[in-house]
Amino acid sequence: MININETNKKHCCGCTACESVCHKKCISMQTDNEGFKYPVVDKTKCVNCRLCEKVCPILNKTHNVFPNTAYVVRNKNSEIVRSSTSGGAVTAFSKEIINNGGIVFGGAFDGNFYVKHTYAETESELSKFRSSKYVQSDMGTTFTEVKQQLDNGKFVMFTGTPCQVEGLQNYLRKPYDNLFTIDFVCRAVPSPLVWEKYREFMEKKFGSEITYANFREKTYGYHSANLTLRFANGKKSIENTNTDYMLKSFFKGICSRPSCYDCKFREPGRVSDLTVFDCWNITRYVNGLADDDKGYTAVIIQSAKGAKLFEKAKHNLIVYPADPKLLLENDGHMAMENPKYHKNRKEYFEMLNNGYNIEQVVKKYIPIKISRKIFGKFRGFFYKTGILGFLKKLKIK
Repeated sequence: MININETNKKHCCGCTACESVCHKKCISMQTDNEGFKYPVVDKTKCVNCRLCEKVCPILNKTHNVFPNTAYVVRNKNSEIVRSSTSGGAVTAFSKEIINNGGIVFGGAFDGNFYVKHTYAETESELSKFRSSKYVQSDMGTTFTEVKQQLDNGKFVMFTGTPCQVEGLQNYLRKPYDNLFTIDFVCRAVPSPLVWEKYREFMEKKFGSEITYANFREKTYGYHSANLTLRFANGKKSIENTNTDYMLKSFFKGICSRPSCYDCKFREPGRVSDLTVFDCWNITRYVNGLADDDKGYTAVIIQSAKGAKLFEKAKHNLIVYPADPKLLLENDGHMAMENPKYHKNRKEYFEMLNNGYNIEQVVKKYIPIKISRKIFGKFRGFFYKTGILGFLKKLKIK
């Protein structure tokens, strides 16, 4: 049986394949003191069938060949590009599934701004999946819902982290022609507890409930994305990776899931049909094309089904062929490189659990430089005057 404890948490990515496959319903995903969910087995019900072990993507890792086809793309709809993390490619792929009577599963905010996997059956619903959520999504019963839709003959698209995609495919235990999967290259999955503590602090600071959250809003362009919050009282917060407590915690690697520091899924060949990630260096792949700072998506074809879906969706995309090796070297290095484990990670979570707010914890272990705070205060002015664009070229932002 699956046996995750305090000593081996890096061996669980939290995909829920084990819980979903258990016929005796003796496995439940329970939240630990860092906010991550892990499987807990009721040994009085377990019959030791070992199905949970057989579907675990970490225990049964699949290795694929290096992909040979890749593109850099952008959605032709400028509004979709504006509201997307990068170029709006996934919306174009999702639209094809929806228009064929299918259903799309992905991570989205619920009414309380928790990140959960849910589904969309109409084009208008696809907007909730746009923009990255730097929090591990709660899978709930998504895997069983996907299987039910597949068995009913519906086209299904599932989007998620590489471990979630591989967990789903292991859980299904057989290929489905009507299933399309997309994984995104991720740095790591941050703690839902940290996101909760962050929201609590910000609502107290601004004296109002959060009504809008966007981890990658392009207020100052694609290359200077912000975490933007809006509140019921009309106030808003716009901070970047150097000044925001949540973003800084994430990018400093102090609040990620233990398995992310030793990720088994960081390789160019994936079990998904398509792999997507940010394209930061469009001018390296397309001669003569200027970077307009609106964002492009790198897309790697991982299967024949992925190629077929790409062909069907590309009428809604601006498409440039690219070399997959070059793409991965320049913009997709997180597909192969693990984030560094922060030496104060344990103390960071202990402080959060002892009643300190996220501002106090960040100041203690990953303090924000005064110069960054001052620069952040004037970013709006720099953007409007064009100074920010000049600073970006100098790699100062």
